[in-house]
Amino acid sequence: MKDNRDTLDCLKDRAISDNDQDVRYAAIETLVSNFKDDPDTRLFLKDLATTDDEKYVRRAAIEALASNFKDDPDTRSILKDRATTDNDWYVRRATIEALASNFKDDPDTCSILKDRATADNQSYVRRTAIQALAKHFKYQPELFDIYYNCAVNEPFEREEEYETNPRRVALGIIIKQFPSSAPPDFTTVARQSRE
Repeated sequence: MKDNRDTLDCLKDRAISDNDQDVRYAAIETLVSNFKDDPDTRLFLKDLATTDDEKYVRRAAIEALASNFKDDPDTRSILKDRATTDNDWYVRRATIEALASNFKDDPDTCSILKDRATADNQSYVRRTAIQALAKHFKYQPELFDIYYNCAVNEPFEREEEYETNPRRVALGIIIKQFPSSAPPDFTTVARQSRE
């Protein structure tokens, strides 16, 4: 299958034009699994990650680039751009995860995560950025204020039962990473974060 040009062309076609987003997502995964070394694959994924109209396709392309082409300087640039400018929170959240997992040593990664933790308009993205900071930049005192501000000021309002309150996430991080820094008024914050 890997040597079959017709298969490669078919997968690209399905990734671009199938009406079912799941088929498009699967086509991208299969393309990367079987044709990673084809020079067109990388360019194809870059294009999908930045220009496709479907959020699930952009996310699949971003994940494929981050997992398979992290040595390509364009991958890092695309992730940085998509983390801050993609119009869909689903894509921004996935990009933040990919950026933190694959490029935590890049100085811009921590800055982007801080920005998304405090400035993104979607609570899922803010929560993901806070979790990524806590996981990949543990015990860094300069992050305490971000966690504290989230624990106290996060505007989250639960719409669905399954949603996780970012205040609760931030509070958990403070308790684990900065136990002696947690102010006494955190009892109130802890109570509010369960709401």
